[in-house]
Amino acid sequence: MNSAVVRERITEEVIKIQETKKQLDKFVKELENQEIEIYQEALVDAIALNLHGFYTGVERIFQVIANQIDYRKPTGDKWHSELLEQMSVDLPGIRQAVISENALLILDELRRFRHVVRSVYSYQLKEQRVLDVVNQVFNFYDDLIREIEDFCDSLSLEIDR
Repeated sequence: MNSAVVRERITEEVIKIQETKKQLDKFVKELENQEIEIYQEALVDAIALNLHGFYTGVERIFQVIANQIDYRKPTGDKWHSELLEQMSVDLPGIRQAVISENALLILDELRRFRHVVRSVYSYQLKEQRVLDVVNQVFNFYDDLIREIEDFCDSLSLEIDR
């Protein structure tokens, strides 16, 4: 697959991640103003679900890179965490690291949170934990998008040689 196609697939996913971030912004603002408990709980659930989607979008980008550039996607029980590690490594002559060490740590935390969202009933989610994770995503979002965009900018230099 050529670099233009890879960049296009990544860009499509980034747009979806940006829309998810807008949803998160909206739900968090609404939660701050909401006084009725049942609606607060529903908003916490919506935030958790959108955090799940946010991470899944990032992971899709990494799968495209692993499959189309690295030609190596991890397998087995720990493939999700191994994929994150793979994206933080520079592959000389193939590609630069996609994410920084800081991004790796934050995304790994988000990956673990996604596992919790998948594994428990929504009433078991702790509001403060959900808010801590969403605030971490908000603080890190611009850096993540910049790292992905920097990677895309480097693609034509790396792949089309």
